[in-house]
Amino acid sequence: MKNNPESKKTMNLRGEPRTKNLKNASVEFKPGNNTMVYHFKLKDFSSEGFGILVRKDSKVLKHIKQGDVLTMMYHPEAATNPVPHNTQIKHISEPKPGKHQDHLLVGLLILESG
Repeated sequence: MKNNPESKKTMNLRGEPRTKNLKNASVEFKPGNNTMVYHFKLKDFSSEGFGILVRKDSKVLKHIKQGDVLTMMYHPEAATNPVPHNTQIKHISEPKPGKHQDHLLVGLLILESG
């Protein structure tokens, strides 16, 4: 019986293909009924996802929680027009010890359009 190499591959469950270079990419959003627009650089945290790095004392943390779905405006490059995507907050967690002191990681998932 032959081994099927396809069965050993992990599935990519992202709503959007992985962006290899997030060097100049950013995201902006206005959570809830807030009038303040927040703008963050996108970070490629791991093979499991991307997100934003937020200071622990940032006011935005009072307005978002895991599971929230927000319309976020993505700037794939510094000088491009933003692209809106419904985005879910996947997690808000502590970074690995020694990394990004006084910050939290906010994992994002772009949802497929209906």
